[in-house]
Amino acid sequence: MEKITYETEHRKIEVFLLSIYTAYSLAMVGLSVEHAWNQWVGIIMVALVFLCWIMYAGKMKNYSVRAIFTATCMQISLVLYAVCSKNFLGLLPVFMTFVVLLGLYGIADIIYMTVVSAVIIFFCKIVLQNQVEFLSLTDICDMILQIGNVFLLEYVVYTWAKRNSEGSKKLLGVIKELRAVENSKDDFLANVSHEIRTPINTICGISELVLQEELPYEVKENVFNIQLAGKSLMGVVSDVLDFSELQSGKMDLEEEAYNITSTINDVINMTMVRKGEKKIELIVDCDANIPCALLGDEKKIRRVIMKLVDNAIKFTTDGFVSISVGYRKESYGINLVVAIKDTGIGMKEESLEKLFTSFNQVDSSRNRQEGGIGLGLAISHALVQKMGGAITVRSESGKGSIVQFVVPQKVLDETPIASIRDKENINVATYIDMEQFDMTEIRDEYSANIMHMVEQLKGRCHVCRNFAELQRREKNEGFTHIFISIVEYLQEKEYFNELALRTKVIVVLERSDEQYVTSPFVLKIYKPFYILTVVSVLNGLSNTQGIEYTHTARKFVTKDAHILVVDDNRINIRVIEGFLEEYKIRVSIALSGQEALDKITSQNYDFVFMDHMMPEMDGVEALHRIRQKVGNYYQRVPIVALTANAVAGSREMLLAEGFNDFLEKPVERSVLERVLKRNLPPEKIVYKDTDNSDNNENKQKIEQQIENEQNPVKENASAQVTYTEVEASSETASEELDYLQILESEGLDVQKGILYCNGEELYLEILSGYCGECDELREQAEELFLKEDWKNYTITVHGMKSSMRSIGALEISDMAKELEFAGKENRIEYILDNHEKLMEEYNKLFERLRKYQWLSANEDEDNKETLPELSEEEFDKILEDMENAMYTLDESWLMGIVDGLEKYQYHGTPLKTLLVPVRRKIEMSDYISAVEMTARLKNLEMGGEG
Repeated sequence: MEKITYETEHRKIEVFLLSIYTAYSLAMVGLSVEHAWNQWVGIIMVALVFLCWIMYAGKMKNYSVRAIFTATCMQISLVLYAVCSKNFLGLLPVFMTFVVLLGLYGIADIIYMTVVSAVIIFFCKIVLQNQVEFLSLTDICDMILQIGNVFLLEYVVYTWAKRNSEGSKKLLGVIKELRAVENSKDDFLANVSHEIRTPINTICGISELVLQEELPYEVKENVFNIQLAGKSLMGVVSDVLDFSELQSGKMDLEEEAYNITSTINDVINMTMVRKGEKKIELIVDCDANIPCALLGDEKKIRRVIMKLVDNAIKFTTDGFVSISVGYRKESYGINLVVAIKDTGIGMKEESLEKLFTSFNQVDSSRNRQEGGIGLGLAISHALVQKMGGAITVRSESGKGSIVQFVVPQKVLDETPIASIRDKENINVATYIDMEQFDMTEIRDEYSANIMHMVEQLKGRCHVCRNFAELQRREKNEGFTHIFISIVEYLQEKEYFNELALRTKVIVVLERSDEQYVTSPFVLKIYKPFYILTVVSVLNGLSNTQGIEYTHTARKFVTKDAHILVVDDNRINIRVIEGFLEEYKIRVSIALSGQEALDKITSQNYDFVFMDHMMPEMDGVEALHRIRQKVGNYYQRVPIVALTANAVAGSREMLLAEGFNDFLEKPVERSVLERVLKRNLPPEKIVYKDTDNSDNNENKQKIEQQIENEQNPVKENASAQVTYTEVEASSETASEELDYLQILESEGLDVQKGILYCNGEELYLEILSGYCGECDELREQAEELFLKEDWKNYTITVHGMKSSMRSIGALEISDMAKELEFAGKENRIEYILDNHEKLMEEYNKLFERLRKYQWLSANEDEDNKETLPELSEEEFDKILEDMENAMYTLDESWLMGIVDGLEKYQYHGTPLKTLLVPVRRKIEMSDYISAVEMTARLKNLEMGGEG
């Protein structure tokens, strides 16, 4: 920008001086004609002016060369005029004017030319032509004064031009440095983006994969928190990058086809995570008639929605946050209308003016603990404007806010995003008691939302106000679907369980409440309760396991698809592999560009995911080398850039280099799905059948099981067992049942412990491990308490909270939790008052548990002889493998190594029980401690030697 500005300024100076020079030259030519000077004088003057204009118009050479050339022409014209003119004193003002004009060029050395021309003129006039008469001393003094003024003016102009030139050089140097800083900032942001996004990609990706597994609630909660922290960090990084791009004007729109349902689902998933444990309702009102295929920058729209929702959640402690998505038809397509409403603390009218200011929070003192760097709303405002839209805010202090934005979008397919099939055979009832919500605002918002859904369904749909009305209508009208909340279900549990055997009962509930739905025939959908989940259920896209509809359902799988993933980071590869598994895609991997070249030469792939930044040979070079190979396959195989570099222009740059598509890390499911659809051969995409035949089969199996339980004498030859087998099984079950009853008598919630530990056997093993480790944890807490190291004390009681909950010691877990919160909030007095009570209860529990021999860590001597002995060399090799698995964060690999170790004894001691705490550390993702504990086992003298 600076270069363009200076060139423009120079051109203005040139055209101004040339215009003055042209005017003076024409005047001098006129005088030459009037006084009958030699004809060649006028011709030379006109020719010189003409040459100067040609130099200017043709932008010949650079500014300095053109300035010197023009100054020379001016001096030649002036000398010719002076030689021909007989009015010496009248010449001096013209000469001095030209000196000042040449000073405007800002080049000090040009003034030397005026000194030379002045000497030539004075010599010609005084000596050669003798046109100056010195009649008296006064005339001599006057002449000397005039000549002195000329040379003084030249000196002043020279000094001014030199200082100006030096200042310009310094300024240009500063500008050059600023440009270098700007470029280095862009490079820095690119590198930071890549370096930060790579580990965040791992955190978010693996967290999402882990959440798909069957896990204890405590573990799942921790993984959710990890994912939340990763996405929050990604939000901060993205805000900084966005702000930088917007400031520099480098942010471009990336138009692509998208379905707004994917955007809404992603927003809901992220919002539920951000909401966390806040007791606020998330209400979603989505227009079912929005066209299903739009063209626009979906990524930026989603970013704006999330920033506004984050802001609403941040400043709302009670009530609700509502997301409304609608549209208005226009000649160019539609105006997408999104409104975020909350019942938070709101804003004063005078605060709205600075709402969208960069690095600003309306009141920086309020809820500052929520975090943020003050960029979210400013970026949202800029992004909406960039997309050609508008954003408005209405707010009232203490009552909440409504933020609405409108962006124009093109329409590719007019088909509505949600519609009911087989409307004639569907009869729906809703029974949700609004009195369960304390706030009137929540009741009103939910009621309006439900009524809007009823209007959109355009079928038979009835809103029942109470249970009696539902019973009466159900008998007379035979509903096909009945929607209730968990509150209504728990109030009339037996009725709804029985009703679910003949009609579809759908319970709307929070994730934490699903354990209360006991009937396998009752369908469950998680909040928020909105039109897309309702239509999914009505169209039969449901099952008896309670699929979480707010997660984007996988709409297709692939047949014989084979993809090459190229990335120098194994964890990134594992993440993308985890995503692709859901689509039944066979994945080959390459850890470098060269390895990718070797593999693509020997094997055909449907397309390639190519990481951008790799050592030795980056993704761009690998792409070019593939394209240079001979053969149609190498020219046509789609190669998709897989990169964490999200700075402005990276997408355009990579596509310009020849990549067919672009996928940003961390990978988002909806974006990945669109990339797969665009690049996989259509014949290899198989869309899932949406019928519910599997559900009917499952229901028949469950009904058959119930029937068998009610008729135990029914003959089944394949199910017959001998008396001995039954007796042995009963004895084992009885023995285990005795153990569990004993633990319950000691105050443990055994059922929750079994749930957290994923089974009775593992629960008993983990409990045994804790009995062996309890002194270490207690001593650590006591030591930190005495040192008043509250930061590490908080971490320790946090671990105690989790470990006690995992074995069912809920009261101790709750006590540790309160101490943890006190540590986080720096409430030292509470810790001082309650620490001893926690330690006392903790010690009492394990003193009681250690009395039971079956919870000790010793194995029977008979087992020692049946297990093979592990040698020192073998143990060293196993530890090396564990370290490798630890560095790659591969939990399954670590668990496999521990499983193998359990089959050995070491120095006469079986390792199985000793490895229980190691296994627990792995389950808690504390891989370093797991390896260290295993290494300590090797260094200990075992058996009867010590």
